[in-house]
Amino acid sequence: MAYGQRPVEPPPNAVAQPPPDAVAQRVLSAYDERLAVLRAEAGALDRRSRTFSLLRGVSFVAAAVAGGYALFGDVPRWVAYAAGAVTAVFLGLLVAHARLVTRMTEVDQRIGLYVRGKRRVAGDFADFPERGERFAAPDHDYAGDLDVFGQASLFQLLDVAQTGEGEATLAAWLNEPSPAPAVAARQEAVRELAGLGAFREDLAVVGLQAGARGREAGPLIAWAEAPPALLGAEARAGGLPASALLTAAKVLVPLTLALLAAPQIVPGEQLGLLRHAWLLPFAAQLLVLLLLRPAIEPILAAASSREAPFARYRPLLARIEQQAFSSALLNELKAELAGPSGALASREMTALETRVGYSDLRHSGLIHIIADLFLLWDVWCALALERWKLRAGRHVKAWMRTLGHVEALASLATFAHENPDYAYPEVSVGEPRFAATGLGHPLLPRGRRVTNDVSLEGAGAALLVTGSNMSGKSTLLRAIGVNAVLALAGAPVCASSLSLSPVRVRTSMRIKDSLEQGVSHFYAELTRLKRVVDGADRGEPVLFLLDEILHGTNARERQIGARAVVRHLVERGAIGAVSSHDMGLSVLEQETAGRVRNMHFEELVVDDRMTFDYTLKPGVVTSANALRLMKIVGIDLDFSEGGSAPAAAASPPPPASERAAAPE
Repeated sequence: MAYGQRPVEPPPNAVAQPPPDAVAQRVLSAYDERLAVLRAEAGALDRRSRTFSLLRGVSFVAAAVAGGYALFGDVPRWVAYAAGAVTAVFLGLLVAHARLVTRMTEVDQRIGLYVRGKRRVAGDFADFPERGERFAAPDHDYAGDLDVFGQASLFQLLDVAQTGEGEATLAAWLNEPSPAPAVAARQEAVRELAGLGAFREDLAVVGLQAGARGREAGPLIAWAEAPPALLGAEARAGGLPASALLTAAKVLVPLTLALLAAPQIVPGEQLGLLRHAWLLPFAAQLLVLLLLRPAIEPILAAASSREAPFARYRPLLARIEQQAFSSALLNELKAELAGPSGALASREMTALETRVGYSDLRHSGLIHIIADLFLLWDVWCALALERWKLRAGRHVKAWMRTLGHVEALASLATFAHENPDYAYPEVSVGEPRFAATGLGHPLLPRGRRVTNDVSLEGAGAALLVTGSNMSGKSTLLRAIGVNAVLALAGAPVCASSLSLSPVRVRTSMRIKDSLEQGVSHFYAELTRLKRVVDGADRGEPVLFLLDEILHGTNARERQIGARAVVRHLVERGAIGAVSSHDMGLSVLEQETAGRVRNMHFEELVVDDRMTFDYTLKPGVVTSANALRLMKIVGIDLDFSEGGSAPAAAASPPPPASERAAAPE
């Protein structure tokens, strides 16, 4: 089921698994073909870049020599023309080379996408930076136990989103199960996107080029939905109606400019003192600027490309608009990219980008001071931004929602594309159930993954899984939980088939005490168990996963307490699985009239060496391996009860690779 050494011959009842990487090899081959094309293009671009660099150098020297002769020498006119032509060639080469460098960067980014894809397929993704830890609530019902976030997590494996909105949407789907209709709609969209590799590639590259990685759209949405500070009957600035000040500005600026230009048109002796008349409206417009400044400064600061790079989203929205979809959900999302009067979101974002670009003149020192004093530049920029907000601001949240959903769906689609043998689960309302064939853990590499069938049919169905240490009990529970999370997010699952009802996963597996809060390990486990029980008491469709239940107390009380908890959950209609070393819990099968079924894992001892087949079998385990494992790791003591018998010879330790792969 999980880690460690695989037997040469799998047990007869084990689900057949393809040879290591056999399924993945088709995906890797396709990625290698695409990489070969991209690397060939990268090589050609690099050669062209070196040629451009040489031509730029030659044209620069030629332009400098010809220009020097033309300026300081007595040369024919054609030399001056030649100098100008060579200079034009040099400038053209600069522009062309800049475009070439942009394309080289894009190709390198595309190569990086496929290199990361190959690593995901190979199971080598634990050092990817996108861990999603900011989305992990410390008291979440299952995320911590099932490695949903963090290193070597489900989020790391799935996430290919380039914006904070995409990552937040994906995290929300993993954190909270979705109803069956939403799951069905996402599955249809994921199936379609899995076949649109070019679109998914473009979307990721556009996001990389825009520098949108991890950027949250919250500031943009807050700014777009904020009430206008300059427009509207209630808007005031400097204690006066903003509309009156804007009207005055519209009159004063052209009047000042006209009076300032008058001496250039009318002879000065005819104007007399009127030559200085421009100072009066100029002083008045300075007063208007002073009164409006407190209102316009926050508008410009919020929209500045240095503080809030809104333009990052435009190319992503444009790529979604350009793509034709067939699934209902994707077309519904795409329809939300229509702005006021049917204008596309990307076009409106282009308009915003233009306005933000104009407002960024405020970072240009002396030029900005002159433009602001004589033209009231900041006033008109702020007014243009306010008008954009009134026209399109209310649509921004829907645009960002669409972007986040499409990126999250693209993440699930990439997962589906890279695992073509994974099944799309059947999620339907009805009796609680979780019925899977060929169920495996998606975070384990294919070569180390063993699959099993798991059936929890009907209210109160549960498994009591016993087994020796390292046999795969915890991994089975996590496989059930992780695949339930995937299924209810709309993704394919690591199974040959899976049918389940919309359940709420509740786990008690990794228990952490807290020295700072004065919480012991046992009390922390009780708190966790109470959350599971409370969920069942509220009538929620609970899928419980309890690992080594109540192992922090003595054997007698553990048996009494564990049996009571499991019986209570079963009576409340919850379904799930419990792992334990305690064979005494096996009486639950009789106590619950077979609703709790005994299953087990066991080790194989061949030539005094212990291995595991990780295959789930019916019944209660009949062997234990704790003492044998103690000897394997070097704790070779006298284990006889009286302490007088000599210690048995220790089994030779397994290779280091086997010890490193020991499961939980």
